[in-house]
Amino acid sequence: MVQLYEAEVMHARLWPRPHRFTHRVFCFTIPLQEWGSIGRGLWLLNQGGWAPYQLRQQDFLPRGAVFQPEGLEQKFGEEGDTLDQRVRAFCQSQGEALPAEAEITLVAMPRAFGKSYNPVVFFLISVHRELRCGIAEVHNTFGERKAWFLSHQCLEENAQGEKILRLRTPKHFYVSPFSGLETEFEFCLRQPQGRLALTVDHYENGKKTLISAWTGRAVPLTDGRLLWLTCKIPFLILKVVTLIHFHAAWLWVVKHLPFRRKRDDVGLQRNVRHPTTELQQKK
Repeated sequence: MVQLYEAEVMHARLWPRPHRFTHRVFCFTIPLQEWGSIGRGLWLLNQGGWAPYQLRQQDFLPRGAVFQPEGLEQKFGEEGDTLDQRVRAFCQSQGEALPAEAEITLVAMPRAFGKSYNPVVFFLISVHRELRCGIAEVHNTFGERKAWFLSHQCLEENAQGEKILRLRTPKHFYVSPFSGLETEFEFCLRQPQGRLALTVDHYENGKKTLISAWTGRAVPLTDGRLLWLTCKIPFLILKVVTLIHFHAAWLWVVKHLPFRRKRDDVGLQRNVRHPTTELQQKK
């Protein structure tokens, strides 16, 4: 069942200058096998045609040539494939073919008033209701994307006996001018089941330097609730993009953090899809 989550995004930079902020968002969890029923009975949400909020398959894990490939070859299916097929093709290319009965759930913000941007989206994959593996796709504000696969070998059990996926891996992707490209991401994913709790932390030289978390709770998916969230959290996508740039400016101008330019570390940017022209020219 498609679920609506009222959520918060928290970022806390721990080093070299402390900086913390939290902002409200809302998002959806969408079982891919139920994609055809998105927005049924609603005015404000749809998967095609016009509506204030839309969930379009082409906004997530799109096909694209991989710039400076590294590790196992990443494949994203064939032209015209559905999102479900693209996810399965990607997992297979990473050495984990999904059985037919695998359930794939997308966690993402919607396209809002025609605008689409998710700093990160997650795919959580279960077999017989047991978490098996996952995908994290990070987007930067240059329109580039990079996907990481969290295989069944990333599974572990937390103190509450809950299965989670945890992966620490080199970033090699330009997201922030204040984090080196050899920074490590640590993804920690769990099935939402009414409670959203997903984290992406940063490590530099083995030291945790930034904590980011996406937390929230499921709320009824109705036009009334979407209207209320539109009033409470207006300009959803514009707000997210504006805050990214505002806090970057604050860290540079006020807190004097060293600023790394994207063009200075082309050799460390790997497995990037939809690379900028500048990046391709400097290869």
